[in-house]
Amino acid sequence: MRGKQRRISHFFGPVGVSLQQLTPVISRRGSFGRIELFNHPELGKVFVLNGEVQHVEAWAPLYHEPLVHLAGAFVSSIKDVLILGGGTLYAASEVLKYKSVERVVLLDHDPVVTESTAQYYEHARACLADSRLSLQHKDAYASVAGLRNQFDLVINDGSDLLSIPARQSSRSMVSAIGTVLKPGGVAADVVYRHLFERKRIQRTLSQFRRKFRFALSLIFLPEYHGVLHVLCIWGNRSSQVNQLMHQPRNREQRRWRADPKACPCVYYDPRFLGYYLYLPRYFKSALGSKRTSS
Repeated sequence: MRGKQRRISHFFGPVGVSLQQLTPVISRRGSFGRIELFNHPELGKVFVLNGEVQHVEAWAPLYHEPLVHLAGAFVSSIKDVLILGGGTLYAASEVLKYKSVERVVLLDHDPVVTESTAQYYEHARACLADSRLSLQHKDAYASVAGLRNQFDLVINDGSDLLSIPARQSSRSMVSAIGTVLKPGGVAADVVYRHLFERKRIQRTLSQFRRKFRFALSLIFLPEYHGVLHVLCIWGNRSSQVNQLMHQPRNREQRRWRADPKACPCVYYDPRFLGYYLYLPRYFKSALGSKRTSS
């Protein structure tokens, strides 16, 4: 596979990303199709699934740090964590930075994804060596019903929740995930597609408005269509999720805030929590809605 350089152009409709000067590293078949790994001279490793760019190494902190730590800011002590999808172990790597964490259950259907990342990524090998991680290769969304009231933090790092029917009753998958949260627990999900796909984002937010407290953040996710995306942090009515919060409730993040050198992140900084939760006029205009949060 090594040798000739490649170019990847990944588009959804008129919006996408194009990467050049890619050197092939591996190409193999997984449960959901072709897995490819490339090296880019400036951006590091590029992970591709079925022709779609999944992760660019240099950009990973822009997505995975807010996904985990912004949600984690609303939980005073994170002990039990559920990750749906996330077989590349980036989200797990962020979760395991918390000393308070006792158990991380990661449900991902494709073992070849994890095996491939463990072969080439240091963070993945470190995760697999951590006894707190329980990696289970199964359908994450079919398994939710049996995990009631167990988790302080749930990270959806897999599929679009609107496209997955709940496996029991007429509940949405959003409601189904809500049942696995402990009282005060919080979930995080990047709303599918980009900021300007208004109808789909508004449909997703309507799911949260029905019975959850939620807050939103504008995040940068260059490898996915449109670059600008909506991160939703949500929890049951007993949670402390609040769009206007400026100081983290999480005890470890409070220590990071007091001693910035102790913070293990390269992008997220709990001193600037208000920045991540600030919704500029541009954000609200893009959604075409005056009311964007609870």
